[in-house]
Amino acid sequence: MLKTIRTKIIITYSLVMVAFISTLLLSTFFNERSRVLELALEKSTEISKMHAELLNQEFSQYIAMLKVLSDSSEIKSNDLEKIQSQLKRLMTVGDGDFINTVYVDINLNLIDSHGNKNKVTHPFFLKGDQWTGKKHNITTPLFSRFEKKPVILVAVPILDSKKEWVGTIAAAVPIKIIDEKLSAIKVAKGSYAWIADSENVVVSHPNKDFLMTKISSSSDNNFIGLSSLIRKAALQEDGYGQYLDKNMNESKIVTFSKIQNLPGWNLFVTTEETEVFHDIYEVLYNVLITSFFLMIVFLIIIIKLSGKITKPLIQLTKDVKLSADNKNSQFTVIHSNDEIGQLYKAFCETTQKIHQHTHYLEEMVSNRTKEISAKNLILKEKNDQLEKIASTDSLTKLYNRRAFSALIDEEMLQADHHDIPATLIVLDIDHFKKINDQFGHDVGDDVLYRLARELANDDNKDLICRWGGEEFVILLSDTQSNIASTYIEALREKISKVNFDPVGRLTFSAGIATVKPKESFREWFQRADKALYKAKESGRNKIEWG
Repeated sequence: MLKTIRTKIIITYSLVMVAFISTLLLSTFFNERSRVLELALEKSTEISKMHAELLNQEFSQYIAMLKVLSDSSEIKSNDLEKIQSQLKRLMTVGDGDFINTVYVDINLNLIDSHGNKNKVTHPFFLKGDQWTGKKHNITTPLFSRFEKKPVILVAVPILDSKKEWVGTIAAAVPIKIIDEKLSAIKVAKGSYAWIADSENVVVSHPNKDFLMTKISSSSDNNFIGLSSLIRKAALQEDGYGQYLDKNMNESKIVTFSKIQNLPGWNLFVTTEETEVFHDIYEVLYNVLITSFFLMIVFLIIIIKLSGKITKPLIQLTKDVKLSADNKNSQFTVIHSNDEIGQLYKAFCETTQKIHQHTHYLEEMVSNRTKEISAKNLILKEKNDQLEKIASTDSLTKLYNRRAFSALIDEEMLQADHHDIPATLIVLDIDHFKKINDQFGHDVGDDVLYRLARELANDDNKDLICRWGGEEFVILLSDTQSNIASTYIEALREKISKVNFDPVGRLTFSAGIATVKPKESFREWFQRADKALYKAKESGRNKIEWG
């Protein structure tokens, strides 16, 4: 059988072509497979992070709505009619995202937006000291007495003037709302998104059979590797993993990202492995078909063209291997219109398609990254606006008591550490109640605003705030007592000459105190406050030291 040269050439050629095509396919597959997988994971991870951030923003809005309502006077009035009215208003503002809203007072008496009343016994409702250090609380899914379907409770505390808990305001978000928002997420073909809470319970999933089921080590019976993936998600902010679906006999790739406002909750994006490598399999299939066809054609003319064919084939093999390792490498040009030329063109087009697909995935990841950066910038701007609103008195535009209390700690630390004198001034408008009684509260508010402008126009103080009512507090950093006395006397003289039409002239009384070593702010403020009352009792329009 192998006696003739022709047979040897044909068999040798056939073996060479098989080896060549195998090398081409394997080299292309293993080099491009890892690259495609890496890009697909990056893209899927960015999608997970982006949509986790979008869900985080949704819950941030819920928390902001509840926070605004918790600070309202109607909620703190203990008037159930007003409270229920505010709860109904919150349902309207929620735009269908809330199935119910509830108010719980200090005695754990509950009323919801529908007028239902009850005594709170569920352990998920925080109370008293349980709210210490917490600005909000979001529960895992639960079944309440009023809603028969699982809901997530988003709650914020109601605090009195002493920052002590006096009640809770909460909104019930049904699981179906999470499903609706998750279904709006656009993912790649063959992919789907789902959510698990801090207890590893599936909260949202396109397959309803998985809803409200807990993922544990027993889940590995049907989904090998899924429980270890869940444990990994509990330890990392974002990442990826893989598990085998025994029911479908399919390997699946999963990326995940934490949802910040939902502690311990993760958003997962699952993709079938076959979909990740679909394009590369198609390209390899086309390469295989083309190569096989050309091999048959070459076998017919191998006897006459063996010498001419061998040389370009060897060169083409080298070029294909270089192209698989380096996408910037170029094929050596083969000027031929025969089968060798066709083979060269087919390899060029195939390699170009693979590189184009890789470039397309890189651009897609880059665009997703830019979108996420833009959304994060918008979120930062909104957070800055909320911070400014939270630290400013709405009437006078000065620092409010909350912001001043936060800033004073840093000032006292600097004063104590560097032995820098600091002086606190507590001033109060004389006979302000008479102004409100005689001219009305609108005029009284205007007087407070104009006085605040006069105080703010002075450049000799570091911090100034409206402490409450007609009382203002000024902090003079690095200021000795004699300089502080001169400053406050000049300020009192200045204010007494300003015409606060229609009220006319105003005066104020003030108490001053310079901080002592190792003194707390409360003790420091009490000395200044006592000095203020002393000034009031001694006839007003006076300044006393404490």
